[in-house]
Amino acid sequence: VEQCAVFQGGVCFNLTRMDRILNLNTDDFYVTVEPGVTRKTLNAHLRDSGLWFPVDPGADASLCGMAATSASGTNAVRYGTMRDNVINLEVVLPDGRVLSTAGEERSFRKTSAGYNLTGLFVGSEGTLGFITKATLRLYGVPEATVCAVCSFPSVQAAVDSTVQILQCGIPIARIEFLDDVMVDACNKYNALSYPVRPTLFLEFHGTETGVKEQVQQT
Repeated sequence: VEQCAVFQGGVCFNLTRMDRILNLNTDDFYVTVEPGVTRKTLNAHLRDSGLWFPVDPGADASLCGMAATSASGTNAVRYGTMRDNVINLEVVLPDGRVLSTAGEERSFRKTSAGYNLTGLFVGSEGTLGFITKATLRLYGVPEATVCAVCSFPSVQAAVDSTVQILQCGIPIARIEFLDDVMVDACNKYNALSYPVRPTLFLEFHGTETGVKEQVQQT
């Protein structure tokens, strides 16, 4: 059972109405949000700033919930998971004390001072306390996005290709693998016509020239 499930005698908090975006710093590429703010809501708010938050689990989850569960997504290969993108958390502990894991109002990306309390609470699923604020790292919106689909004669060939792409240092944004069974299921469900073979779905982010070079290198 997940730690977020409420056991007999447990307590469930509904924080969805705490839905403010508290502080957006476009110069230092970070934002502070309350637990009711979702990923899509944040990116809609950021639309005119030239910034975005790239961690993208399948559901439109709340950002503090994503931190509590250490969520990931298809962009993880380039932008990392929630653990890599949480700068600071405000957490209410079981005894009622309020803790800022990186220090109150701090947004340092690099520090060697003390314990990594932020990393401790990311993925703790409410067992250590519940998150009431999260300061998150933002990125510049890429100028261009290009997608590619490559099919392979075997699973091993697809895996070997993935390893080679990563070893070459190509800054690929997404690289997702589907075996022939999954490709066939997707074809049937969505009326698609991909070859029923092991397949890689790739996405490249960058400038117009940069993504062309990435595709050629890949």
